[in-house]
Amino acid sequence: MQPILRKAMLLLTTLLCVTHYSFAQHKNHGIGLTLSGGGAKGLAHIGILKAIDSAGLNINYLTGTSMGSIVGGLYAAGYSADSIEKIARSIHWEDLLSNSIPMNLYTMEEKSEFGKYAIEMPFTKGSIGLPSGFLESQELWLTLEKYFFPVAATHDFKKLSIPFTCVAVDLLSTEPVAHTSGSIVNAIRSSMAIPGAFSPVDIKGRRYVDGGIIRNLPVQECINLGAKYMIGVSVSAPVQSLDELNSAVQVLSQVMFLNEAKDSREQAQLCQSFISVPMGTYNSASFSSAEDIIELGITEGRKYYPLFKHLADSLKAIDANYSFRKNRLPNVSAYKIAAVKVEGLGKHAVETFLRQIEGRNEQSINYSKLQNNTRDAFAYRMYKSIVYDVEPTKDSSYVLQYKVKPESSTMLKVGLSENSFTRFAVNLNLTTRNQLLPSSRTMVSLNIGDNFRGLFEHLQMFGYRQPWSNRLQVYTEFQDLPAYNDLRRIGLYKYKYVSIDDRFQLSAKRKSAGGFGMQWESIVAKPQIETGTYFDGRNNYFQAYAFWQYNNLIKPLYADKGTIAEFKLGYVFALQPRIKAFNNGQLIGDVNPSLFTYGNYPRLTANLQSTAQMSKRWSWVTKMQAGVNFSKNISLLNEFVAGGITNTMRNQIQFAGLREGELDSESLVAVHTGPQVRPFGSFYLSINGAIAHFDFVQKTSQTVKAGWLYGTAITAAYLTPIGPAELSVMASSKSEGLRLYFNFGVPFK
Repeated sequence: MQPILRKAMLLLTTLLCVTHYSFAQHKNHGIGLTLSGGGAKGLAHIGILKAIDSAGLNINYLTGTSMGSIVGGLYAAGYSADSIEKIARSIHWEDLLSNSIPMNLYTMEEKSEFGKYAIEMPFTKGSIGLPSGFLESQELWLTLEKYFFPVAATHDFKKLSIPFTCVAVDLLSTEPVAHTSGSIVNAIRSSMAIPGAFSPVDIKGRRYVDGGIIRNLPVQECINLGAKYMIGVSVSAPVQSLDELNSAVQVLSQVMFLNEAKDSREQAQLCQSFISVPMGTYNSASFSSAEDIIELGITEGRKYYPLFKHLADSLKAIDANYSFRKNRLPNVSAYKIAAVKVEGLGKHAVETFLRQIEGRNEQSINYSKLQNNTRDAFAYRMYKSIVYDVEPTKDSSYVLQYKVKPESSTMLKVGLSENSFTRFAVNLNLTTRNQLLPSSRTMVSLNIGDNFRGLFEHLQMFGYRQPWSNRLQVYTEFQDLPAYNDLRRIGLYKYKYVSIDDRFQLSAKRKSAGGFGMQWESIVAKPQIETGTYFDGRNNYFQAYAFWQYNNLIKPLYADKGTIAEFKLGYVFALQPRIKAFNNGQLIGDVNPSLFTYGNYPRLTANLQSTAQMSKRWSWVTKMQAGVNFSKNISLLNEFVAGGITNTMRNQIQFAGLREGELDSESLVAVHTGPQVRPFGSFYLSINGAIAHFDFVQKTSQTVKAGWLYGTAITAAYLTPIGPAELSVMASSKSEGLRLYFNFGVPFK
């Protein structure tokens, strides 16, 4: 047996003998447990709790800081260690610790803008504001509220199944504060509000940040609750030795935490049993290694099982009625709501918010309904955070109290992108809400780079919960596009494209939308290389269309599962082509009307991608794209183009192995399928096989033989905070050798 265990057991035996009479008279035996902060490392606490449960030891008082407050709070609420382990393993921590909810929970109107920009900042009165913390983390709030729902109305933490407190730091007094009452979710969230990372939490007029910066191991707070025998567990790294302090960053980090390290040593000395879990190379941000950290904690817990078992057996020896308490979690499935209150919004905004959450009095509400209502409101992107609390009244009913932080009405967004086709560009976006009209979103987007693109969009929502919307969109682009014949480059054109599109749509359950619209398009093509036969001119036309969209992806790129689909059936009419043909610079004349379409024609586009999750780390992805012009002749300047593996151009059908626009056709279908693997963290590997069928709709003016095309691509990708970095090796049945393709960020299109 380890010396520390022998010493702890000897101390325990002495303590039990001295306090035998006191323990015999009270069922509370004064066993206190303190769990330190440590970010991702705090998941190791679960293994210690599992050893405590296995030993049958009852904890009578519990305190924690930061991640220790989450794990400890769940245990104090009544969850067993096994239940907490299941919760921790089921959570996708990297998604949880982000500023947004999963994409499938946004409204359909907002999904097209999801994840496109690296930075989003409030823009007020001509100046750019900076957030008080990088992460508000709405999804973290919702997750805490979900698991603490059974004790949401317990505002005295001493009345939990284990009396509990967590520690945060008051920003004004700079002193540690032990939260013992109020909303347990607010208390825990304040205890883990790491300065500069998470936004501070306001409680009763005070502002709090992570308690770990001053009191990372709150042993004294546990003694203040009434603990007589203290077990302290720390996952914090020890102070580095002189040999380890070999960089300015390491020295600065050590200086920043000198006071906290000193305080933790003093707190550890108050423990009768102190456990320091060796965390190796793991740090507070190692959430991608959550499974390994949990296993490390379980292994460490087994080492201390004899201590916990001896403690439990000793208590049984002096208390004939001693038994391990199971099923401590209250069986609360719903609360009867007498009133709904909203804090943080103006009168008109409160009315809008209540419609979004279906808020009403005299209702029985469970956590699923609360979660869905909150996500419904947050999906409109009008709020930074939405936090709810259940406050008891005198007549056994409850007040549902929402605390809402409104988002800035105007946001400036910045993104970067570069790929082998569009090259480097800066993407800028200015979005304003409810400024031109109530229940509206207006935005201007610019793509500044080698190819300019611009977008103006106004979205106006209607209806009680705003399922109807009208979207007016004006889009323009100037782009240099190569021309190909039989996959050989034969020229270069400068395209100018303008589109004015107005549509009405009805959205259903955040997953689908359908509607109809009218679009005017103008395309101008100017040759940059005047050799061989080429065209010069423009074409204007209208298109009336109906569409249907579906999207339940959790994230826009490299989702583990989900489906995205869009089908659009249009009718092109009122064409105004003015196109001339040239040969080596000499005018041949206007294009032959017998060869090219001057009349009206139907048009169909389809885009379908389905991702099936096969295991935790790999999925199978199938993507189908199709475009067909049902015209009698060639629809010049409106054909479909195949190539590329990211969406970068108009009328594009992606195809592995071809460059963008390398093949054009009036009728084209392409299918990609293959595995997508996530070996670790945010690194992905994907292999795609591709097949395309083209020119399968014949024209009356000419006979074109339908063709088949095959391709493949292997892509390595890393999802950085500012966008994906992707490198692909690809080939096709028509291209010579292997081709490399690079993409960084999210293209503007």
